[in-house]
Amino acid sequence: HQKTPVRVMHSRSLATRDKEVLSLRLELLGPRFGILRIVTAAGMYIKEFVHGDLGRTEPSLSSLLGAEADILQLDVMDVHDDLGS
Repeated sequence: HQKTPVRVMHSRSLATRDKEVLSLRLELLGPRFGILRIVTAAGMYIKEFVHGDLGRTEPSLSSLLGAEADILQLDVMDVHDDLGS
């Protein structure tokens, strides 16, 4: 679940949202860097999923790895619209 992230609390209502990670692949580039490819349900806060947002997102990549994690660069590769056109 994800609680409203600290970085958007000033503009979003406080809530706990259940979000789903549909697929996750981590390609390590070295001992401290990697490329994370993630597919999630709509509305997932990706940055917060990675670092945990002070425990406001559980589980997080950081908690799963048992180590601190953060994002250096975030690229959206695709957006799926399952509502149809």
